[in-house]
Amino acid sequence: MFHRLIRTLDLYDGLRLPVTIGRHELLLVHEEGETWLVQRRCPHGDFPLERGTLHDGVLRCPGHGLTFSLRNGRCPDNPAFCLRRYRLEFDGPWLGVSLDPTGGH
Repeated sequence: MFHRLIRTLDLYDGLRLPVTIGRHELLLVHEEGETWLVQRRCPHGDFPLERGTLHDGVLRCPGHGLTFSLRNGRCPDNPAFCLRRYRLEFDGPWLGVSLDPTGGH
């Protein structure tokens, strides 16, 4: 099922938009013309990632400072942790995500 997140005209550099869809807590991030959708909370310490710093496609957790590449989800500081990423889709002027009702993506 497609869930609308934001109109493409409303995207701006520095955007960090927390979104909840069912039991999924997601974070929509837009920087330098690129947009990503990832899990909202750090897989290491459960900190809200929208409060972290963002530079050159790398998101730094505000809790313990781990960094995550938004391009691949990997944490170079500790390979045991990885951000779950979600594929963005377009529906006319809307940017969104399709999540299956059973919890998959």
